[in-house]
Amino acid sequence: MPIDIEKLSLEELLDLNRRIVRRIDYLHSLKTRAHLDRFAVGDRVSFQSDGRAVAGIVVRVNRKTPSVKTKDTHWNIHPRFVTRLPGPAAELPKDVRDIMKRDSPQ
Repeated sequence: MPIDIEKLSLEELLDLNRRIVRRIDYLHSLKTRAHLDRFAVGDRVSFQSDGRAVAGIVVRVNRKTPSVKTKDTHWNIHPRFVTRLPGPAAELPKDVRDIMKRDSPQ
């Protein structure tokens, strides 16, 4: 269904643009969600940073990124760049378990 944009007014073009951008954002969010659904809290994962492999544990699955705790720091990485490592899920570090207990509803 071709749209002749030459006949559209500025207001109609702006509305069309907003609708297109909204649709693109929605499709991107579906892809991101599909990537995120591969991860669960406790999964052992790896990713690349500055050309080196970094391994860690998923401590939270956010709306757009998994939060990964490594030996040195905490990362929020786009799920497309994170790979699950084989084997059973790891036990969460004590500091993460304490935070989860504190934040859970009583």
